[in-house]
Amino acid sequence: MKRFQKVLIFLVVLAVIAAPAAYLAFRPTPLPETREVLVEPTPAANERREALEVNGIGGTRFYIQSPKEQALQTVPVSQFGASPDNPNNVDALNAAFTYCADHPGTRLLFEKGDYLVTGQLLLEELKDVCIDGAGAKLLYDCSGSFFTLHHCECLEIRGLTFDWNWDKMPLGAIARAETVKGEKNTLDFIFDDPAYAREDMLYAVCQSDPETGTYGAKGVYIESYDGQNPDVIKSVKKVGENTLRVVHNGAWAHFGGNSFILRSTAYGGSLIDIYEQCRDITLDGLKLFGGTGMGIIVGEKTSHFALRNLFIGPDPEHADTRCISLDADAVHINDSDGCFLIENCEFSRQGDDDVNINSGVGWVNSVDDSRTLIFEADGSMNLDAGDTAVFRNTRFNLMGVTAKVESCTRLEDGQRKVTFTEDLHKSVKKGCFLFNRDNTGGHYVIRNNYFHEHRARSLLLQTSDGLVENNTFYKMTHNAIKIIMDINGVWHEGTGADNILVRNNKFIECAVIGTEVIEVGTHLLDKSNHSNAFTNIRIENNEFRDICGNLMVVNNVNNFVFRNNTITRGDAFRHDIGQGRSYFLSDCVNVTLSGNTYTDAAPLTRVARSNNPIVWLRMNAEVLRGKEETK
Repeated sequence: MKRFQKVLIFLVVLAVIAAPAAYLAFRPTPLPETREVLVEPTPAANERREALEVNGIGGTRFYIQSPKEQALQTVPVSQFGASPDNPNNVDALNAAFTYCADHPGTRLLFEKGDYLVTGQLLLEELKDVCIDGAGAKLLYDCSGSFFTLHHCECLEIRGLTFDWNWDKMPLGAIARAETVKGEKNTLDFIFDDPAYAREDMLYAVCQSDPETGTYGAKGVYIESYDGQNPDVIKSVKKVGENTLRVVHNGAWAHFGGNSFILRSTAYGGSLIDIYEQCRDITLDGLKLFGGTGMGIIVGEKTSHFALRNLFIGPDPEHADTRCISLDADAVHINDSDGCFLIENCEFSRQGDDDVNINSGVGWVNSVDDSRTLIFEADGSMNLDAGDTAVFRNTRFNLMGVTAKVESCTRLEDGQRKVTFTEDLHKSVKKGCFLFNRDNTGGHYVIRNNYFHEHRARSLLLQTSDGLVENNTFYKMTHNAIKIIMDINGVWHEGTGADNILVRNNKFIECAVIGTEVIEVGTHLLDKSNHSNAFTNIRIENNEFRDICGNLMVVNNVNNFVFRNNTITRGDAFRHDIGQGRSYFLSDCVNVTLSGNTYTDAAPLTRVARSNNPIVWLRMNAEVLRGKEETK
């Protein structure tokens, strides 16, 4: 303890000596301006609708409307020929959905059973309609988008189960890799279930926990994707009932002795798409057991939607053989118009993130003339005629510059050409950023959910005005929460975020491969862009237990508060000198740490690291005065 005190005294003296010089280099930055609070009026009385009031961060209030049960006329899907006995129900169900579009006030009712569907289902322009699954299952095997909503308003879908047809193509399997002695660059994959020992099961190879068969081997992670590394596999041969022999190019030399989840595909489509300005959409009590890509995608200015009581995970009846659910994100919300609720859901075993909330950002490649520019963005970003583009400079700071879109077209090389209705400000140049002000995806509440045992991050929060409360995060592979702006040449996500509160959650054995539990920062081609892209981020009254690596790594924030949290390193992982520590880089200003309890802190764990002396002093002032509690 005396040694610890000496180290602290030395650090304080060093920081005090450096403070005058640091002050000149790092002048105090004012707190961000207070945002206008969204308070929607109560919807007008409607005999067909009822409204759910959602109260979010800082007094935010919005409403999500759904059909009123007693105002609906029940029609069975069997009236259109849909039946568990049919070899393919795609035409019958599409006919039923067309009927609903023509008859607002319908409750379309399924009889319980498994409905085989080969083909795509389209729900277009349904209004004041309830699709009641009543426990029925849609068993599908088509690629692309399976269940798509366009221009729907006040639509509820409930009590319906979606499952992939594993008999046609298994989605994943567990196998152990063993190096074949005497054979150069050769591995045997020995499958737990011989039925899945197929040559098409090597598209994605991701290390798993050998004890539980779930994603997340403690402290280390190995993975390989055929799409990213197509030259790795030289040959595949089945050499036994449950064994595949793989000759590789040497890249898998370290795979031997480890267990893996193998997948036949990734990003191979989506299960439910909600597009084209849908509004007041409720998904309640749905079960998503499997799919070749993402589970639910919401975008294209869709707003006011609720995801409630969802279960995303393997079918419990096949838990002994099916190790994965979806091959990509469980929920992906991009370029929506916001105002949404996610509550009382369970997400697990998918091949990517639980919930990714973002709005697309473009990067300006050239300014062709006074009104036209070329930019690059991923496929999710849309600029339509009449939309307003907002610009950030090359450091990602807001410029106070906007322009109204006249037209936007996609070029052959994947870039976009956008023409505006007026001349651009002269400050707009190559390297600047732009995004669509009309679909920034803010105002959301994520509460009372269980996120666990999947390949990637739990929550990617890249839009503003979010409340995350009373959730449990357990044993995901990467970060539990990541607040970022991310441009890497493949995707362009995040326009900066303001006003996010994370409170009263439990984080247990998170980020098991050693990444930080919470990360905040910008990634511009893997580099920070030295801006304050994020403002007013608060982490309060949470419990962090059994930490593998860093507690937090934070950058690019003005006004970050970490207060009244309880941190327990625990014994689930090997103890390390930096275990449970927080790092704040030079692009952070106005950082406050106070009232946190460290139940089993090692020396210096409580002292946050920063390469800015002013920030270091401000963050650790409470610690040095003994107000950060250690038990």
